[in-house]
Amino acid sequence: MSFALFLDIDGVLNTRTTVVGAPSGRTGIDESRVRLLKKALKQFGDAAIVLTSDWKLMREDGDDFSYLVSMLGKFGLSLSGKTTDVWVGRGEGIQSYLAEHPEIDEYVILDDNTFDFSNYPKLWERLLLTNGIENTEYASKTPAIEAMLFLEAIS
Repeated sequence: MSFALFLDIDGVLNTRTTVVGAPSGRTGIDESRVRLLKKALKQFGDAAIVLTSDWKLMREDGDDFSYLVSMLGKFGLSLSGKTTDVWVGRGEGIQSYLAEHPEIDEYVILDDNTFDFSNYPKLWERLLLTNGIENTEYASKTPAIEAMLFLEAIS
């Protein structure tokens, strides 16, 4: 069984209250939120982290992307991949990623926006809406078990 976390950055690992900045000056990442993410992922063993955030559009050799990788690395986390969608088609991008990676049979989505997720019932059931990872709630009235387990681990 393979588990993946589809991860947005802005609104999940940072919020408007974040004071640390990335090298470019954009809002940085709160270490306390990465620590909480690490805690939640422990129960899923060898979880793949797939970047869905617009941070995926950055050059991989750029300062901000390197900053993201190093912040995750401080807690033993690393990115396994990224979706290739544009900003508003995030659900479609995750669907495509899942089609290309049939080994993923369990997953959760952390995002602060609903985008097109409601067009994909299985995604909607696994979407956890955030205002910072510590403020997470179900998108669906009938969440998938993975979403329930992940939310419990954050609490």
